[in-house]
Amino acid sequence: MKTVFLTGCTSGLGLALATRFTARGDRVLLHGRDESRLRLVAATLRASGGRVTEVVADITEPDSVAALCESVGELADSLDLVVNNAAVGGGRDPGRREINSRGTELRMAGNYLAPYQINRRLASLLARDGRIVNVASVGQAPLDLDDLDFTRAYEGVTAYCRSKLALIMDTIELAARGVHVNAVHPAHLMPTTMVRDSGFVPQATMDDGVLPVLRVALDTALSTVTGRYFDRFDLAEPHRQAHDPAVRRALSNWAESRVGW
Repeated sequence: MKTVFLTGCTSGLGLALATRFTARGDRVLLHGRDESRLRLVAATLRASGGRVTEVVADITEPDSVAALCESVGELADSLDLVVNNAAVGGGRDPGRREINSRGTELRMAGNYLAPYQINRRLASLLARDGRIVNVASVGQAPLDLDDLDFTRAYEGVTAYCRSKLALIMDTIELAARGVHVNAVHPAHLMPTTMVRDSGFVPQATMDDGVLPVLRVALDTALSTVTGRYFDRFDLAEPHRQAHDPAVRRALSNWAESRVGW
């Protein structure tokens, strides 16, 4: 049995993963933004015998993420798994650029800066064989280091793809610090609210997405594999920009300036 911290649990892939982890007998710290929906999910899982605890936070706001990590530290002495699943999609209006309270573009705030902050704040809680799994995407778009807040020619799906490439870059950077962390694209266009809101027709089942994440999280054959990107079950190469150390350093410096880590 493991202790798992899982973000984005109130629907979609996160809910499916929470159901699988609790069915295994794992203790799961469930994160969600909507407190009432999170309580309902927790109650449903408990009714099936699940061992769960809820933690509420808005992943697009650094102060909320910091408080989330503090709560997790109070609830668990150690973690076997951190799964960064919560994400901000392309949005119903792809031309509408959104920002958080600090002026950071919302996809970069939620999909990159939140895991960046979570992983660094919680790394010290990881058990000796603990792992971090960043749920990434096969959809990746190169970053413009002069416009990381995407103020020019904004498009929501492109912003999402940029943020997911940034997440893969940070996976590589964090692994270089000795943290066991990998990124995985679970499946192409699962039947999630995020996919539908972005105007796409689902092409995969939820189980299609669950199984690759579970493999990266649990497969003992991957115990020494870190800093890599998986396209479902296969090791794959991300967008070539991810391999540029100068870009990764610049991105990390930008992240540190935004969240203080």
